[in-house]
Amino acid sequence: MMPKTFCIGLSRTGTTTFNAVMTGLGFLSRQGPGSLGLKLYELGRFDDICAIVDHYDCLCDLPYPLLYERLAERYPDSRFVLTTRRSEDQWLQSLRKLNLRNGPTEAFRIAYGCYDVDGNENRLRDFYLRHNEAAREFFRDSGRFAEVCWEQGDGLNELGELLGVNISGASVPVANASADKDSRKILERHCRKGRLGAAVRYARSVEGTDELLALVNRRLDRELGRFLAVARPKAALRRLRLRGRQLR
Repeated sequence: MMPKTFCIGLSRTGTTTFNAVMTGLGFLSRQGPGSLGLKLYELGRFDDICAIVDHYDCLCDLPYPLLYERLAERYPDSRFVLTTRRSEDQWLQSLRKLNLRNGPTEAFRIAYGCYDVDGNENRLRDFYLRHNEAAREFFRDSGRFAEVCWEQGDGLNELGELLGVNISGASVPVANASADKDSRKILERHCRKGRLGAAVRYARSVEGTDELLALVNRRLDRELGRFLAVARPKAALRRLRLRGRQLR
């Protein structure tokens, strides 16, 4: 059986790029599944996570960065790649964009201990730095570990050496960049799921704020109209009943 390779960089460190690179090199690679994997992680169902792992050569993104010590023990021939950003501030900025796009989710809470980046900046910076340093220390001199930062132009040579594969002709795609996201679709998804607060926060964080806020307000107008269409007759009926009891 081919040794497993785990990308243990946190969200927004180039994990989608890692997945694309590994797929391009001929490995059966997948991301996550983040939401399901994090629920299993929170409930301590490590064997069930491994049941997912067993089907693939390479895995990246959450929940695997939170489990590298146990995965290293479970899969003794496996390799581990820590993806990082140029700085913790750049990572935090990118994580904030992710948080604004997706809104407050249980998956984010399980992974990072909070629902929102705003108000938790210092704690999240510390989380990022501690995670990276702990991974470096755990795998120090193990021969099973590489660290890459796609933004600094490195990665392919480190991967090739770690995995023992020829990387000539391989390239590093820019995958999952924030600029590739459709702001209108993201906003509509927030509104469709009833996350109007998240929709407003997102609209105020991107270009075209006025147009996006107008979309939110139109959605609110529709919801308000539906609410009042039901509430008015119900309120009138309750008022009549209340007056009837008062006249008795």
